[in-house]
Amino acid sequence: MKWFKEITEWEGFQVNHCYLLDDSKSKMFAYARFGQAQAQVFHKPITISVRGRRFAAVPDRWRVKVAAPKPQGRVVEVQGSRGDVYRVTELDGQWACTCSGFKFRGNCKHIKQVAEK
Repeated sequence: MKWFKEITEWEGFQVNHCYLLDDSKSKMFAYARFGQAQAQVFHKPITISVRGRRFAAVPDRWRVKVAAPKPQGRVVEVQGSRGDVYRVTELDGQWACTCSGFKFRGNCKHIKQVAEK
């Protein structure tokens, strides 16, 4: 998990906030409003959509301690073509990957690579 500041340029005036997101940027564990010294931590992660939104990684200045949930089912780490490491999970025949290709298409080459083994 990492802290990200949203840098989306919206029409009109709207202040972006900082979010504690998982590696796939699909689950939010905490957020801090612009200018706040403390972050709000959620009891359960919230699913968010990042489509059309832009983020930049920022240092953790809120010192939030949140334990990442352990993935269920089979988990395999796969190195991508550019050196990034992605987690491919399989639970009850349902596949998921932390790469952006899976997020937008629902399938990716990393899943195919693990499924063929």
